[in-house]
Amino acid sequence: MESMRRSIRDIDAFLGGYTIGTLIVGDGKVSLETKYGEIVLDETYHIEVLGGGEYHQITYDQARNTMSRDGWPLYAGLEARVKAAL
Repeated sequence: MESMRRSIRDIDAFLGGYTIGTLIVGDGKVSLETKYGEIVLDETYHIEVLGGGEYHQITYDQARNTMSRDGWPLYAGLEARVKAAL
């Protein structure tokens, strides 16, 4: 069932012009690790993270600066999709 959900997310991302990967946060930068390599992000990217089965939009600054209670980047390691702003 999860494989089917993943396939649907992949198709939806492709149709919307998004790239899916894992959000990497550290050393003052945010990037997306994909199966094709790393995309270094900046303020011009539209970023959405997966939570509760849905994607939620966050800003670059939120991705870079939001920390968990124990001091780790909150969004690091989450599945995310990004696309360059037009």
